[in-house]
Amino acid sequence: MKKHKYSNIFIKAAVLAFVSFCAVTIIKLQFDFNELRRQRDELQAIIEEQEEYNEGLAERLNSPFDKDYIISIAREKLGYCMPDEIIFYNDK
Repeated sequence: MKKHKYSNIFIKAAVLAFVSFCAVTIIKLQFDFNELRRQRDELQAIIEEQEEYNEGLAERLNSPFDKDYIISIAREKLGYCMPDEIIFYNDK
């Protein structure tokens, strides 16, 4: 009778340990899943920003090289101005 009692306790302890292990594992996986979802959302936002930037660059590439475009590039990239313009710089 004693062997049966000890084996019954051993089985209950093993089941309890298994259930505890499963519960801890499920909780850890849920935390990992939430963290990965947050990272996915952040990366998705970065991808969307980059796609918008790429679309803007594509529009600039597809735009014709007219006089206004050349003037805007000269002003923005090269710091040029028209001969009759005066540019004031502020150090602040």
